[in-house]
Amino acid sequence: MNDPQRPAVDDLFGDDEPGGAPPPPGSGPPARRGRAGIRLALAGAVLGAVALLWFLSMRNHDRYFLTVEDDTIAVERGLWFPFGAAEYRESRAYAPLQLPAGVLPERTGAMSKDELDDVLLKLFVGIAEREIADLDKGDMDRAEDVLLRAGKLGNIDLHDDRRVSSLMGDVHYRRGLSEVRVLTDRFDDALRHFELAARHGGARYRGADRWVESIRRLREEFKRLSVESGLDPEKVLAEPPPAPPPASAAVPEEAPGPVPSEAAPATAAE
Repeated sequence: MNDPQRPAVDDLFGDDEPGGAPPPPGSGPPARRGRAGIRLALAGAVLGAVALLWFLSMRNHDRYFLTVEDDTIAVERGLWFPFGAAEYRESRAYAPLQLPAGVLPERTGAMSKDELDDVLLKLFVGIAEREIADLDKGDMDRAEDVLLRAGKLGNIDLHDDRRVSSLMGDVHYRRGLSEVRVLTDRFDDALRHFELAARHGGARYRGADRWVESIRRLREEFKRLSVESGLDPEKVLAEPPPAPPPASAAVPEEAPGPVPSEAAPATAAE
């Protein structure tokens, strides 16, 4: 028979520590708990620093800088770092540009991409309109350059694109007017020769007077078109040459006569 006071074999070789249940969590030695807290704090600080560095780098990279130095604008973009910037040339729209005298962008410094494109569009359109409106000294090469830049901006919409296209049409109109002025200069040279031919007549070629009439009609037609286009003909067309006097009005020069000799002085009669 088994002795009721004798412990069972399973009780002698159990997994539990002698003395009862295990200690609750967190009740270990104070030194071990302190080291674990320091590790958690350091890990949180490192993660926070990395997150802050990433945020500041992203914000700096999304900023664009418009600067003006020696009448030249330049565009820079922030580096992928909390500070610093480098030249930005996504297209010709953002390349450095020398500004005409008295022209500045409405804003410089740091800005977003949308704000940068808006400032540059206003600047380019303003320069083009100024050159197109100046019939005396307007530079159509400069106007065309800034309009081509405007068309390369990243955030240009359909309305602005049509406006730029219309201004480009004005550039070609102005170039056409320049060619008309050159053409009228050449017409005027031809007109002088035909008027002289009509005045002197011709042994072989006839009809010089009809050429004169045709060229003068063309000049009048150009003048009419200028007025209808709202332009000053004196600024668009070359000055017409003065008409030579008709042949009948020419007074022939008198042939020089003999030079009279001086009379001999009279002598007293003896």
